[in-house]
Amino acid sequence: MNRNYPKRDFIRTVLRTIGRSLLPLFADVKTESLDLLPRKGPAIFAGNHENIIEVVLLAVYSPVAVEFIGSGDVPIDPRFAWLAKLYGFIPIKRGNIDRSAIYAALKVLREGGVIGIFPQGGIWGAEVSEGRSGVALLSYLSGAPVYPIGFGGLKGAMRKIASFRRPRLTMRAGSPLHMMPSNNTPLKEQLLSFTNLVMEKIRELLPSDEQKPYRKIIENFTVEIRVQNDGLPWREVEGLNPEIRSGLGLLFHYPVLLDTFSRNLKLPVHPLQRFGQPVKGSDVKRAAMAILNYLEHENNGFFTYRFGVVKGLTIKNAIVQLAGLAEEYKEANFIFEPVYEYSQDGKFFSFKGKDSLYR
Repeated sequence: MNRNYPKRDFIRTVLRTIGRSLLPLFADVKTESLDLLPRKGPAIFAGNHENIIEVVLLAVYSPVAVEFIGSGDVPIDPRFAWLAKLYGFIPIKRGNIDRSAIYAALKVLREGGVIGIFPQGGIWGAEVSEGRSGVALLSYLSGAPVYPIGFGGLKGAMRKIASFRRPRLTMRAGSPLHMMPSNNTPLKEQLLSFTNLVMEKIRELLPSDEQKPYRKIIENFTVEIRVQNDGLPWREVEGLNPEIRSGLGLLFHYPVLLDTFSRNLKLPVHPLQRFGQPVKGSDVKRAAMAILNYLEHENNGFFTYRFGVVKGLTIKNAIVQLAGLAEEYKEANFIFEPVYEYSQDGKFFSFKGKDSLYR
């Protein structure tokens, strides 16, 4: 049989050696129970996802070369694209059934390799959220066990590293999980159940102060929009559908979304990132139309994959309405102030502007 794994063995060994030497200079890294991880496959390593740090940690501290599954629907962040290209990974078009990526991953597993996957499906935040069923599908099709790995200390770690503050990072491995197929349960339910189990075990491997489940009872995403014409006083735009405000508030709340459009896709969305600052209506329209054109012609599932159909379409419709509003006020200036409110443990919290963003 023609074997293609392991791939790039020499360069990956060099990168791991360099990483183990340099990482301690930038972060205080504590690893635990890595002896549970196998030194050969087939195996699937699954962890939580905040940014590139945990990808680096897994590549550097894993006892075996890991073949990662990564974003193939949008370009890699230019700041790290060179590293991803050098190391190599299996690109997957998220939001669709990407058979070529699945077959590539299965080939690695069948040749005794190890797949690295982040079931959250993308970079969102340090909390462990719902997982995608790809990890369960790979385990089901290959019979490979899934090893949960919890990465702690991720929130704000990139900013600390950039300012030489050495964040404390943890990497803790758990015992293997085996998917046990059942003829009495629909496959879709089995995949969902196993995915939930994987995410639960990942959460249990996080530091205790990061294991608190998501308990926000009420969340409200909205945005204040003010316009100014011909030197007149600023005034609040009235009459906007609350659902439209909610869609824009959700878009603004996660900076990674607009960052992806700007940094990765080179779309002219910077006017939508200047919260609290005047921006021209014509620039707002250009930004909104650039996003809509991308959704229409290249990646219609960008929002629905990340938020589900209802919220995803709400965001898209909000951008459509924003384009219309910007056309109406194309000679005016706009100011956007996102607002995020939620209730937790009987207390109400409200944040505005940059303080409302998830970082």
